[in-house]
Amino acid sequence: MRSSLMSAATIFVALNASSALGQTTGKPIVNKGTPTPECSARVNVDRNGELPGYVAEWDGKKVCLPFTLTNQLLPLGVSPDDFYIKDFSDVRIREKWAACKSDPACAEKTLTAAKGFAKFEPRDTGTVDKKGAIDFDGTVDLTTIRRPAYFGSGPYTEAIASADTRTFIVEFTAPRDSFEQQHLKLTGDIKLRGWYIRGEGVADDTGKKTRGLVIMNNGGGSEFTAIDNPKTAPFTVDKTSGDYSPAKNDDVTEEPGIRYWRGFLSDLNAAGFDVLITDRRGNGISGGRNGFNTAEQANDIFRELDQLETGKGLRVLGPDGKESEGDTAAKALRDGASFRDIPVIVGGYSRGSYATQWFMHKNFVENCNYDLAKPTCSKAVGLQNIKGAILYGPNSAGLGYRLAGHDAVEGALRVALNTTYYVDSVVPANVDKWPGLQIIKGTWDYVEGLEGSLDTYRRAKGLKDISVFLGPHILQTQNPANMKFAGQRMVAFASAAILGKKEVTGAVNPKDLKELVTSAPHIWELSTAISAEN
Repeated sequence: MRSSLMSAATIFVALNASSALGQTTGKPIVNKGTPTPECSARVNVDRNGELPGYVAEWDGKKVCLPFTLTNQLLPLGVSPDDFYIKDFSDVRIREKWAACKSDPACAEKTLTAAKGFAKFEPRDTGTVDKKGAIDFDGTVDLTTIRRPAYFGSGPYTEAIASADTRTFIVEFTAPRDSFEQQHLKLTGDIKLRGWYIRGEGVADDTGKKTRGLVIMNNGGGSEFTAIDNPKTAPFTVDKTSGDYSPAKNDDVTEEPGIRYWRGFLSDLNAAGFDVLITDRRGNGISGGRNGFNTAEQANDIFRELDQLETGKGLRVLGPDGKESEGDTAAKALRDGASFRDIPVIVGGYSRGSYATQWFMHKNFVENCNYDLAKPTCSKAVGLQNIKGAILYGPNSAGLGYRLAGHDAVEGALRVALNTTYYVDSVVPANVDKWPGLQIIKGTWDYVEGLEGSLDTYRRAKGLKDISVFLGPHILQTQNPANMKFAGQRMVAFASAAILGKKEVTGAVNPKDLKELVTSAPHIWELSTAISAEN
């Protein structure tokens, strides 16, 4: 097992030697009040270096469990709210971009970075097997969209295939976003396409079943009907540097790791939930040219719920092969119920978690659109049947916990490119108004240090859960056992939320960061297990 016990002074020396961490000897590496790291350990994908960790005991042996550090520590004498909340609001990030623009070098660098989050993303679905490829800008024959059964035969043999007879292909209508309208000069509507999988209801302790819906949102660029062939190795190793790289698409795989995301859909549906998933605008089988406007994607969730109720803009292909639209299509999905009454959980991975956060904020706090030169705000939407949010691999604590400079990039995105991508501090500041929150992530997820995730968890006042496993942000190299754990945690939270329970079964409720990190299952991510076991 590659781990070591060290004094605090030795830890700082070890971390200083790691170029990835860039720490200065003797300087704090965690915020005041957070337990000092006790060891360091190497992780491979996707850090390829030493990270700080806490010591745990596994089967009588001491093990170092690594975690991602906070990118921006609190300045001396500044409170968490003054820094992480007040200094990373929409107003402040616009001010930072305005200041940056006065320096040509800063302006060019920042705007170049911003343009990376307002661009066309080529589709992967259909690059290996033309069955499933569509003209995302055109009228689509819904029978060409891959169904769950497509993934049931070898070599895929995915559990989601068993949901085929309960699955409707759905198509929603949405307007173009601000970037497409103002910069690409595109008009008209786009279509959001995906699956609606009927469940059998979630049973309470007495066996009584409640119908509940989970709406899932993919990660950045993810396409949920893409092929993920297990024959593709999860990682490769550079013979010269020794660095590990996660799998990329090849001649048999369109999107490595996406089978784990479909596994979560299967877990939730097997537990009795209805599940709705569409490729987000700008990705996969959905229309649109910009896949980065996460706040507009939050608006799309409201549109989907409305169209499920009214049928306006909705087209559906049933498991029986019959196509319907409008009110007839909505009635088939409602099946005598109302989507204004069915309890709903909204979940997302990475970029999809940003959309989820914006949705919750718009529903429970205020409905602002920041992708404009001057933001517009109205009162919260106020849907009463929204019961909680599942955030997988999120930046739950906002821009203050990202790398320095990301705030100015987001300011440029909003002002110059009419796109809202990163979540600013207004969202974590108001997470206490949500009825439920779950955070699930790998301990060395690069998106946000675990201190930020724990801070958001502490701010939440409703039903809540935070669950971690030993792994990175991406899906490709995750241990299947950890993905099973993540799916089980989603089911536990969603079940508690729609059944009105006060606690989530199996929740750890950590008192500090060490307790959170050491709560991870005793299972290593696939590439790092090679180092950890030597």
